[in-house]
Amino acid sequence: MIHQKLLKRHAAGNPIRVGWVGAGRMITGAICQTALMKGMANSVICDIRVDAAIRAYEINGVKREDIVHSDNAGIINDGIRAGKPVVTQDSHVLPELELDCVVEGTGVPEVGAEVAFRCIQGGKNVIMLNVEADVVIGPILHQMAERAGVVYSVSSGDEPGLITELVDRWGGLGFEIVAVGKTPASLAKLDFYATPDTVADDAKALNVNPHFLVTFRDTTKTAIEMSCIANATGLTPDVRGMHGPVAGIKDMARLFRLKAEGGILKRRGVVDYARPLLLPDGAVDFVRSVTPGVFVVIRATHPQIQQDLDYWNVERTGDYFTFYTPYHLVTNEIPLSIVWAVEDHEPTVVPRHGLLAECLGAAKADLPAGTVLDGGGGYAVYAVNDLACVAKREHCIPFGLLDGAKLLKDVKRDQVITHDMVELKTDTMLYHLRKIQDEVIPPTEAPCD
Repeated sequence: MIHQKLLKRHAAGNPIRVGWVGAGRMITGAICQTALMKGMANSVICDIRVDAAIRAYEINGVKREDIVHSDNAGIINDGIRAGKPVVTQDSHVLPELELDCVVEGTGVPEVGAEVAFRCIQGGKNVIMLNVEADVVIGPILHQMAERAGVVYSVSSGDEPGLITELVDRWGGLGFEIVAVGKTPASLAKLDFYATPDTVADDAKALNVNPHFLVTFRDTTKTAIEMSCIANATGLTPDVRGMHGPVAGIKDMARLFRLKAEGGILKRRGVVDYARPLLLPDGAVDFVRSVTPGVFVVIRATHPQIQQDLDYWNVERTGDYFTFYTPYHLVTNEIPLSIVWAVEDHEPTVVPRHGLLAECLGAAKADLPAGTVLDGGGGYAVYAVNDLACVAKREHCIPFGLLDGAKLLKDVKRDQVITHDMVELKTDTMLYHLRKIQDEVIPPTEAPCD
């Protein structure tokens, strides 16, 4: 019960002191939520854009003249002790600060790697909204955090957190988890070959960065998030890139079951996604689709339990039942992970199963030798996921390492990038942590049929 724990901290004048990295849309929303909570303090906001960090304070009633702006650890810690809001541009100073938890939310894998590694070494609990980094180096960061006596965790609220919590709930109750997934509205216009140019008009209408929209439209974000969930839960992609059928609430239990039973799966226990149903005018049908939420298909064979689930009108096909949440509250629920980490020393989403699933990069077009790849949301590659043991056997490169890599040979469209095809950037924290991880944590073996 987090409320009572926070009230106790509030009464003692000992709030959980939070440091935020990034002041973009999602983190700013979480800062606003935390500002409403007793027993929590938005102590430090770190962003190279000072105005964005200041705005995140100002929209919560903080006066600009009351904000401490410094990159000096001593000055910042003085501000924290005095209960003053602090803005800094230097993420390297965070390990030296008197904080209980650091939340990394830039979405940039290299920044996430730097912040997480340094803060763990500095004895700080780390909450990652940066799933892009977690799927590359999550296992080694988790191991480092355990040895340092702190918590490393992907955040609650977003699909990885919500789905992992639902797997824990329904799996803990003894149900067989058959499939879990998400149904983003963006995949109503699925396009593996989307680029910032092809989505420019839609991005303008939605008031989002076109590179950001591309990561959703070409399934990159979905592949990354479902890989994170696989590593946390032990569920696996059924096929490379997952199935991704068009499916609404009433279709989940019918489709996500074994092929021998009329479904699409080779095995039970998978991560996947669905594309939403559409209305006659082409708009997303938010009533009949799970969008923008998540689903869990379970199998129940006990007659009494089936009768009980039928009584509550749980959607059913044979022995398969669908539980779903029609939304995910990214910004609002991030503080839950902070409290669980600091108060209970428990992670929300952590790769307990090691590197079970891997995100790989496939070419969006025929690319000539000499091309410098631009990573997620760009013009060159989109992400697909697969079993990590298969990826290693085929010498595939983790998607997060492809940004800035140079092609050594021609690559065909949809071809997955392998080590013999590219020259990687090796001067990054992400690369070095992944190199260590490959040496000490082998891919988790899984059924490969």
